[in-house]
Order: sequence, then structure tokens, then C-alpha cells
Amino acid sequence: MHVAGWGSLLLPLPSVGWRIAMLAGLDVGFGMSSEFRSSTAAIGYVLGLEVLTLVVAVLGFGLIRPWGEVVPGWVPRLGGRTIPAGLVLIVGGIGCAVLLILIGTVLVKFVLVWTGAEAGWTPDIGMSPGQRALLLTCYIPFFAWPLAIAAALVGYGRRRLGTRRSGDAAVRVPVA
Repeated sequence: MHVAGWGSLLLPLPSVGWRIAMLAGLDVGFGMSSEFRSSTAAIGYVLGLEVLTLVVAVLGFGLIRPWGEVVPGWVPRLGGRTIPAGLVLIVGGIGCAVLLILIGTVLVKFVLVWTGAEAGWTPDIGMSPGQRALLLTCYIPFFAWPLAIAAALVGYGRRRLGTRRSGDAAVRVPVA
């Protein structure tokens, strides 16, 4: 499950980089980039999205790190306390479900438009082949991100709650 934890951290980073490059004025081929750079609200939206994405990525990585189980000692008043596994699994599960729905819906919509099954808008309109390749290179990992978080959550739950599969039945194993 360490691969999933690392995926939780690394998979969204290319899309974050693409959006920051777009916001910085680099020509990534996105036809609406000037609209995102022209207002404080739009800039705030993109930067807020990046901060939220990075926070979720770091928390997903925490599913495989010791600080995902015990609050680090340097945190005032909470340092050294065990983080309740159930809380992590419930909050993480809800967050993962939301990501799966949001990102999955976008992916399905884009695929339907790209295949001609449905009319609609996609961000690659007007892009050169190189710009489209860059967009896909940055976003294909992003679309896999919720799956990595889900796998990391499963590993976290098995490790923290001590359940392992034995045949068809789940067996409770004492946690040391």
C-alpha cells in the first residue's frame, strides 16, 4: 500500500503544475487562460484549488506515514496522541467518494465529447497536438488520483484495524 500512498501524494502534482503554468501566463494552449488571469476571484479560485489539492495529497500520503497514526510531538497540546483510525477512514472515505464522483463525472463527460457520443466543451479546444499531449500527460495521473487514495485508505484500515482476509471471511487480528 506504500505505492498507493505515494500515488496519493504524486498523482495530482502534474495537474497542479499545469494550472499554475496557465495562471503564470505560460502558453499551455488553454483558450480560457486569460479569463482566469484577469480577475482576482478567478486567480483566487485557481490558487485555492491548488492549495486544497496539495492538502488532500499530503493527507493521502499521511495514510502511509507515522504522522497519519500519531500526531507529531511538535504539535502543541495534541502531540503524541493517537489519531482515531475510524475518524480517518470515515473522513477519508467521504473525501475519496467526493473526488471519485467529481473527477469521474468530468472524465466521463470529456470522453463522451472526445469520442463524438455527445456534444460539449472540453479544455483542449483549439490546442495544438503538443499542447493536447501536455494536457493529457498532466491530467491522466490526476484522474487516477482518487483510486490511489482509495487503495491507501484500504491499506490504512487493514493496518490500523488489524483485519486481514482469510478465505472468504474477515478475521480480526490483534493489533500490537
